[in-house]
Amino acid sequence: MAKSHVLLLFLYAAMGGLMIGEVGGMNHIVGKSLGWTIPQNASFYQDWAAPRTFAVGDKLVFLYSSGMHNVIEVSKADYDACTQKNTISVHFSGPTVLKLAKPGDHYFICGLRQHCLRGQKLSIKVAQGQVPVESGADSAKSLFSFRLVSVLLIFVLFMPI
Repeated sequence: MAKSHVLLLFLYAAMGGLMIGEVGGMNHIVGKSLGWTIPQNASFYQDWAAPRTFAVGDKLVFLYSSGMHNVIEVSKADYDACTQKNTISVHFSGPTVLKLAKPGDHYFICGLRQHCLRGQKLSIKVAQGQVPVESGADSAKSLFSFRLVSVLLIFVLFMPI
Protein backbone atom coordinates (compact mmCIF):
# COMPACT_ATOMS: atom_id res chain seq x y z
CA MET A 1 0.00 0.00 0.00
CA ALA A 2 2.76 2.46 0.97
CA LYS A 3 4.71 1.47 -2.15
CA SER A 4 1.73 2.37 -4.35
CA HIS A 5 1.50 5.79 -2.67
CA VAL A 6 5.20 6.40 -3.33
CA LEU A 7 4.71 5.30 -6.94
CA LEU A 8 1.78 7.72 -7.33
CA LEU A 9 3.84 10.53 -5.83
CA PHE A 10 6.63 9.93 -8.35
CA LEU A 11 4.16 9.66 -11.21
CA TYR A 12 2.59 13.01 -10.25
CA ALA A 13 6.04 14.57 -10.06
CA ALA A 14 6.91 13.17 -13.49
CA MET A 15 3.64 14.43 -14.98
CA GLY A 16 4.32 17.84 -13.48
CA GLY A 17 7.70 17.79 -15.18
CA LEU A 18 5.99 17.09 -18.48
CA MET A 19 3.69 20.07 -18.02
CA ILE A 20 6.37 22.61 -17.10
CA GLY A 21 7.36 24.82 -20.02
CA GLU A 22 10.84 25.65 -21.18
CA VAL A 23 12.75 27.98 -18.89
CA GLY A 24 13.27 31.35 -20.53
CA GLY A 25 14.21 34.90 -19.64
CA MET A 26 12.70 37.29 -17.16
CA ASN A 27 9.24 38.79 -17.57
CA HIS A 28 9.29 42.56 -17.01
CA ILE A 29 5.87 44.11 -16.35
CA VAL A 30 6.32 47.57 -17.84
CA GLY A 31 5.41 50.23 -15.28
CA LYS A 32 4.71 47.64 -12.58
CA SER A 33 1.25 48.21 -11.08
CA LEU A 34 0.59 51.30 -13.24
CA GLY A 35 0.94 49.26 -16.41
CA TRP A 36 1.19 50.93 -19.84
CA THR A 37 -0.71 54.21 -19.58
CA ILE A 38 -0.14 57.95 -19.49
CA PRO A 39 2.11 58.45 -16.46
CA GLN A 40 1.96 61.25 -13.88
CA ASN A 41 5.42 62.47 -14.91
CA ALA A 42 7.22 62.29 -18.25
CA SER A 43 10.21 60.35 -16.87
CA PHE A 44 8.14 57.60 -15.21
CA TYR A 45 8.98 54.77 -17.65
CA GLN A 46 12.67 55.72 -17.84
CA ASP A 47 12.79 55.78 -14.03
CA TRP A 48 11.12 52.35 -14.03
CA ALA A 49 13.68 50.93 -16.51
CA ALA A 50 16.80 52.48 -14.95
CA PRO A 51 17.51 49.86 -12.24
CA ARG A 52 16.61 46.91 -14.48
CA THR A 53 18.79 44.77 -16.70
CA PHE A 54 17.23 43.53 -19.94
CA ALA A 55 18.68 40.59 -21.86
CA VAL A 56 17.93 38.66 -25.02
CA GLY A 57 15.19 36.15 -24.17
CA ASP A 58 13.48 38.42 -21.64
CA LYS A 59 9.89 39.52 -22.22
CA LEU A 60 8.35 42.95 -21.85
CA VAL A 61 4.73 42.75 -20.67
CA PHE A 62 2.71 45.86 -21.55
CA LEU A 63 -0.55 45.83 -19.58
CA TYR A 64 -3.24 47.99 -21.20
CA SER A 65 -6.76 47.80 -22.58
CA SER A 66 -7.15 47.44 -26.34
CA GLY A 67 -8.35 50.67 -27.91
CA MET A 68 -7.06 52.78 -25.02
CA HIS A 69 -3.35 52.44 -25.86
CA ASN A 70 -0.98 50.59 -28.17
CA VAL A 71 2.69 49.64 -28.27
CA ILE A 72 4.82 50.70 -31.21
CA GLU A 73 8.51 49.91 -31.48
CA VAL A 74 10.14 52.79 -33.31
CA SER A 75 13.52 54.19 -34.31
CA LYS A 76 15.41 56.52 -31.95
CA ALA A 77 14.47 59.52 -34.11
CA ASP A 78 10.76 58.61 -33.86
CA TYR A 79 11.12 58.01 -30.11
CA ASP A 80 12.72 61.42 -29.58
CA ALA A 81 10.12 63.22 -31.74
CA CYS A 82 7.12 61.04 -30.73
CA THR A 83 6.43 60.24 -34.40
CA GLN A 84 5.73 57.03 -36.31
CA LYS A 85 7.72 57.48 -39.51
CA ASN A 86 9.94 54.39 -39.11
CA THR A 87 7.99 51.83 -37.11
CA ILE A 88 9.55 48.46 -36.38
CA SER A 89 6.43 46.76 -34.98
CA VAL A 90 2.90 47.79 -34.05
CA HIS A 91 0.69 46.11 -31.43
CA PHE A 92 -2.93 47.12 -30.79
CA SER A 93 -4.24 44.28 -28.63
CA GLY A 94 -3.54 44.57 -24.93
CA PRO A 95 -1.93 43.13 -23.06
CA THR A 96 1.10 42.87 -25.34
CA VAL A 97 4.01 40.55 -24.57
CA LEU A 98 7.18 41.18 -26.56
CA LYS A 99 10.14 38.81 -26.46
CA LEU A 100 13.44 40.65 -26.68
CA ALA A 101 15.22 38.86 -29.52
CA LYS A 102 18.09 41.23 -30.37
CA PRO A 103 20.64 43.06 -28.23
CA GLY A 104 20.93 46.83 -28.49
CA ASP A 105 18.72 49.85 -27.96
CA HIS A 106 14.95 49.44 -28.27
CA TYR A 107 12.37 52.25 -28.29
CA PHE A 108 8.65 51.92 -27.55
CA ILE A 109 5.88 54.53 -27.64
CA CYS A 110 2.12 54.73 -27.47
CA GLY A 111 1.01 56.08 -30.83
CA LEU A 112 -2.44 57.28 -29.81
CA ARG A 113 -3.23 60.98 -29.58
CA GLN A 114 -0.65 62.84 -27.47
CA HIS A 115 0.23 59.90 -25.19
CA CYS A 116 3.91 59.77 -26.18
CA LEU A 117 4.36 63.52 -25.71
CA ARG A 118 2.86 63.11 -22.23
CA GLY A 119 5.48 60.50 -21.28
CA GLN A 120 4.08 57.17 -22.46
CA LYS A 121 7.34 55.99 -23.99
CA LEU A 122 10.13 53.65 -22.99
CA SER A 123 13.69 53.15 -24.14
CA ILE A 124 15.78 50.19 -22.99
CA LYS A 125 19.17 48.67 -23.71
CA VAL A 126 19.08 44.90 -24.24
CA ALA A 127 22.23 42.93 -23.40
CA GLN A 128 23.23 39.70 -25.07
CA GLY A 129 21.79 36.77 -23.07
CA GLN A 130 24.09 34.84 -20.75
CA VAL A 131 23.08 31.38 -21.94
CA PRO A 132 23.10 30.52 -25.65
CA VAL A 133 19.57 29.84 -26.80
CA GLU A 134 19.02 26.62 -28.73
CA SER A 135 16.93 26.69 -31.85
CA GLY A 136 13.26 26.10 -31.11
CA ALA A 137 13.08 22.67 -32.75
CA ASP A 138 16.29 21.36 -31.12
CA SER A 139 15.34 22.74 -27.73
CA ALA A 140 11.82 21.26 -27.85
CA LYS A 141 13.15 17.90 -29.05
CA SER A 142 15.79 17.64 -26.30
CA LEU A 143 13.32 18.78 -23.64
CA PHE A 144 10.76 16.20 -24.79
CA SER A 145 13.40 13.45 -24.89
CA PHE A 146 14.58 14.24 -21.37
CA ARG A 147 11.03 14.18 -20.02
CA LEU A 148 10.17 10.95 -21.83
CA VAL A 149 13.28 9.18 -20.50
CA SER A 150 12.49 10.47 -16.98
CA VAL A 151 8.96 9.08 -17.06
CA LEU A 152 10.10 5.71 -18.45
CA LEU A 153 12.82 5.47 -15.81
CA ILE A 154 10.31 6.07 -13.04
CA PHE A 155 8.02 3.36 -14.43
CA VAL A 156 10.87 0.86 -14.67
CA LEU A 157 12.18 1.60 -11.17
CA PHE A 158 8.84 1.45 -9.39
CA MET A 159 6.85 -1.16 -11.28
CA PRO A 160 6.21 -4.30 -9.24
CA ILE A 161 7.91 -7.37 -10.63
